[in-house]
Amino acid sequence: MITREIVEEATAHAGQTRQRVLSLVDRLHRDKAITFDQYAAAITLRMLIMAETPPSAGVSSYGDDAGRGNAPHGKSDRLGRRLTGYEIDFEGRVIWRGGRISTSRQGKLEDALFAAVGVFDEGGERRVNRQHAGMLMRLVLDSEAMPTLSGFTKELTTFYGTASRKGVPAYALGTVVVWLGRLAMHFRMIK
Repeated sequence: MITREIVEEATAHAGQTRQRVLSLVDRLHRDKAITFDQYAAAITLRMLIMAETPPSAGVSSYGDDAGRGNAPHGKSDRLGRRLTGYEIDFEGRVIWRGGRISTSRQGKLEDALFAAVGVFDEGGERRVNRQHAGMLMRLVLDSEAMPTLSGFTKELTTFYGTASRKGVPAYALGTVVVWLGRLAMHFRMIK
């Protein structure tokens, strides 16, 4: 596993650059191992995953009046409960009080993962290969402990044995190209 790869890239302002941590899909695109359509599909998948990731939990109270009903946060709690149907009590439990849950983003993410690593079984049911879906998500997201193509090959097959053999990264790259190609077709980025 590579720890992190940081690159410096130009911004829209002349002479200014910024640093960015790469994921494996970013590195593959930079090295021209995948096409722009495949890279754009991976970035779209990354945005769908990040939209479904819950936000970080913040501080709930700054004072000793956390249990009071007329605290300043009470109005926002009531508004949030009315808009979402969820209520969070003072012990941190999430309670569903009713309302509509929008599943359009979740459905788009499930459809994208199915397009990349799923099949219809004999009964017409949708089946997603969970191992491949997890690998695809690590491919587009992980930047701190970036996965490697050799590591992916070890997860995909036992044929190559050790990671020192010549065809190890090529096997995983071929699989990744197929996943991203199917994803690009799903997002109508290619015909």
